Amino acid sequence: MDGHIARLEAPGLGIDVDEEAVRRADRTGHAWRNPVWRQDDGSFAEW
Repeated sequence: MDGHIARLEAPGLGIDVDEEAVRRADRTGHAWRNPVWRQDDGSFAEW
């Protein structure tokens, strides 16, 4: 459509959340940690 989309007719972004999958993921947990970035001199770097 040449870089355009039709105007939305309903609220939201058109995303359906699979709530059961969210609940399963919550039960299994995760081990994600924020990355730690350092400058070349060893100083801490922010996002």
